[in-house]
Amino acid sequence: MHKHQLSVSSLIAASLIATSFLLPLAPALTETSDLKEVNNIPITGSGDPQLEPILQSLTEFMRHRCVGAAVLGVSVKGKPVGVWGLGRMNGRPTNNWDAACGDDMNAPLAPVVPPNTPMRIGSISKPVTFAMVRWALKKVAKDKAGLELTDEQIEGLKLFDPQHYPPLIPGTNKPYPVAIIPKDVYGVFSGKVKYSVAIKDGFKYGGNKDKEKLCADLTSGYADRQWQSVTLGHFLSHRTGLQRSAPNLENDIVPNLPIIRKLTTKADFKNQENLISKQWGSQTINSAKNQLGLNSDKNGYFIPEITLSETMMVLAGRCLRYPLGKYSYSNTSPAFPTIILKELMASGRYGADLLGKPETHKGSALQVFFQTQLGVTTTATEGVFITPGVQNFPGDREPKKRHWNGKNYYGTQWDVKRPHCLWTGNLCDFTSWIDKKPGTINWSGNLQQVPFPYSGSGIISPGTGSLAVEPKAFLKFMSEYWVGGYDSNPYIGEKRNNTWTRYTGHTGAYDGAYTWAIHLGGSNNPKNWKLPPRDQQGRILDVFDKEKLQTYQTSLPDGVDIFVAVNQWADRKCVEADRVNTKEKGYNCGDAYGLLNKFILYGASRVNWVQVNTIDDISN
Repeated sequence: MHKHQLSVSSLIAASLIATSFLLPLAPALTETSDLKEVNNIPITGSGDPQLEPILQSLTEFMRHRCVGAAVLGVSVKGKPVGVWGLGRMNGRPTNNWDAACGDDMNAPLAPVVPPNTPMRIGSISKPVTFAMVRWALKKVAKDKAGLELTDEQIEGLKLFDPQHYPPLIPGTNKPYPVAIIPKDVYGVFSGKVKYSVAIKDGFKYGGNKDKEKLCADLTSGYADRQWQSVTLGHFLSHRTGLQRSAPNLENDIVPNLPIIRKLTTKADFKNQENLISKQWGSQTINSAKNQLGLNSDKNGYFIPEITLSETMMVLAGRCLRYPLGKYSYSNTSPAFPTIILKELMASGRYGADLLGKPETHKGSALQVFFQTQLGVTTTATEGVFITPGVQNFPGDREPKKRHWNGKNYYGTQWDVKRPHCLWTGNLCDFTSWIDKKPGTINWSGNLQQVPFPYSGSGIISPGTGSLAVEPKAFLKFMSEYWVGGYDSNPYIGEKRNNTWTRYTGHTGAYDGAYTWAIHLGGSNNPKNWKLPPRDQQGRILDVFDKEKLQTYQTSLPDGVDIFVAVNQWADRKCVEADRVNTKEKGYNCGDAYGLLNKFILYGASRVNWVQVNTIDDISN
């Protein structure tokens, strides 16, 4: 690797030392100074050796939590100082492994994780989406009308103002130069057109049943009037009044597709199936129908998957439970920013179609944004891209996802992505499709179970949580845009403008993926946090019970960005501990994995940052 001769000594005036008690720095890993192995976990990649304490902490977390694979990227003031892959692409990372983890110790060790390994980032997809929608709105406004929009004006756009379509630009009497919401969607949410499907409120969508009340059912047939005052900024800060979860794909949306699409006759459903045949070929469709026992022409039909706009149309029949402006985290909030992105792009796409069509990535919002704004080349499976709902994306470039299900880490589920119905009487019945076993056909047209620890029906858009990133590419994004800031200015997705004195971060999680993106800097850097106890050498011990956590006080540097991702969110040890002692000791998977960022911060506090050099070229 190549290094600059100039160190980043301007970053910090002295080495970082714990303020509550003295602990030695992590022992120099002289026998592994090339970073090929730490804590018996293999490591690939390159970076400044001074960063070994962070790797030490991460590998300790991996061993304690039975994590098979991870990636880590660190940069200082926008300059990378290290990118690594840790562990192995499948199973346990080493033969020196805790039998309590539940891994098959007789299975051969898999290949090591390369440093350019893409990892799914869950909800960290949100800051990417919010940065892209700000960029696209500014670019189109300038290209179409010569307007220079501010972030404040973008956040103030009232998307469903019944008096203005497109919305007025705040502070002016000018409308945005092009439509940014589909006309039919605008009509329903602005109260001009009745919604077609009513979904009753329920705590299955989120909320605290002991402290909150369900909102009244809508009886007028029109969307909640609160939508008429909702701004784009409300979506970007989770303040629209939306509950946490979207309508359920299997029960709320797909069975109502005939209503949403106005499908009433066999001919209507046949025309829908023709659209699928054009994508996949009639032979594939007929083969899939044969597997389901459906006549190829008479009584069963495949129809195109639900679109994001159609999902929102179902949402229009549900009340907004919270007052406008009240913070309530919602995985549905990124839906309309994602729709806006698609409307503004000439390609009409956020990223590559999730139908195995990598050629559709070109011209998408992801491709254009990362190429023009960050100089990062992306493809349908490289850099930053949308992941498919199944376990692994093409090419086997990501580690196999792990999630302890009570028996092993690699469960299977029925893939729920391809809707179909059976014509009975005078309607098309989706019961067979909803009953996943054996009525579900996956994208490839096969009737089979797939390795699928996470059910993708809960992710309603790529903007919500289905992106994957390579560490180096995401460090570049972090150097230019804020990954956090829902309640403070600058807000999430705004440009960073070479500001290095602010602390914020974002996490992303679902079964088989857990990720943190952290900006360090300024007076709001964490001053203390809780961790399991440490030994005399400063190594963190495998003691995750809440009652045994210890407060650690320290100081952290300015301008350091850290991206870390692991390939699981539950292990045998935390699952079994949760069953027996949650109430007594507070040891469960959510709390255990919630300490990952604390492990990383602890490692960062033990780095002698005065000695750290930036790296000209991080090798892959």
